[in-house]
Amino acid sequence: MEWIFLVVIAGMFVLTSMSNRKRRRLALEMTEKLQPGAFVVLLGGIKGHIVSISEDSLVVESTPGTKLEVLKSAIRSVEAAAAKPAAIKPVASKPAAKKPAAKAAAKATSK
Repeated sequence: MEWIFLVVIAGMFVLTSMSNRKRRRLALEMTEKLQPGAFVVLLGGIKGHIVSISEDSLVVESTPGTKLEVLKSAIRSVEAAAAKPAAIKPVASKPAAKKPAAKAAAKATSK
């Protein structure tokens, strides 16, 4: 009975180490894809384009003129290099709502 317990523990250890190796390999591949212009998502949810890369950090431009220097380990995902998106246009404000015609008709009939 004891040998079954040992086999199960050994199997769990092997599966865990395989999962960790796969995760490390995927992280290494992701950091190799880094290049200026690539679109990245950081661990905090910030999205932006890579402006420049140094040995252990990179500069990400989240909005035009806003640059952040972050560690390479702070990257959650990377997409292929693409052209910069067009500037975001502000949303037009809506005009104030007009009073419903029913209130005006109710006032006219009550006179």
